[in-house]
Amino acid sequence: MKLKPFVFPVLYITLIFALVVGLYFTSNALNKEVGEFLEDVTYVSSVILEDVVPVVNVDTTISNPYLGENIKIERYYYNMEDDLDRQKESIVYYDDTYMPNTGLDYTSENSFEIVSILDGTVIDIKEDELLGKIVEIRHNNELVSSYAGLSEISVQKGETITQGMKIGMSGTNKLNSSLGNHLHLEIYENGINIDPNKVIGKKLGDF
Repeated sequence: MKLKPFVFPVLYITLIFALVVGLYFTSNALNKEVGEFLEDVTYVSSVILEDVVPVVNVDTTISNPYLGENIKIERYYYNMEDDLDRQKESIVYYDDTYMPNTGLDYTSENSFEIVSILDGTVIDIKEDELLGKIVEIRHNNELVSSYAGLSEISVQKGETITQGMKIGMSGTNKLNSSLGNHLHLEIYENGINIDPNKVIGKKLGDF
């Protein structure tokens, strides 16, 4: 049987129409499903990692850990390379034992403000039997500063700190009771205790 000439165009039009209608309904169904999915999505606008390592400009000069006048270094960091007189000034005597000093001890007759030597994040606040109240601040991947013997603390663990920001007040502790009112400062580079006197006043990128 021979088909009439108009049959093929009609079939083509019918197939195209069916295809368009099918795509239309498929698109609507997908859009609906995506819309319902997005309604259940919780968008994150805060920082995912809480332990963010602070970024400190390498040109920043490391400042003194205190504010006030008439504050001096009473006991130095013990260094084998120092002369004999300086080494004598760097020995701690406690409970019939002599031990090398692992930081700098700043003293003053009156209580003075303790401030951060650099921008950073407070990573720990604790109380030690010998060193008293301690605040530890991480400044970058390498550098951590520790402030011991505080009479009061003005910051909280996890708090972001700016250089020169008050973190507490000087006080006393058992280990260095002979110094009276003072601050015991320690600095660690890559977990190793270093001489704070060789760091303070220097640019961060210089060591």
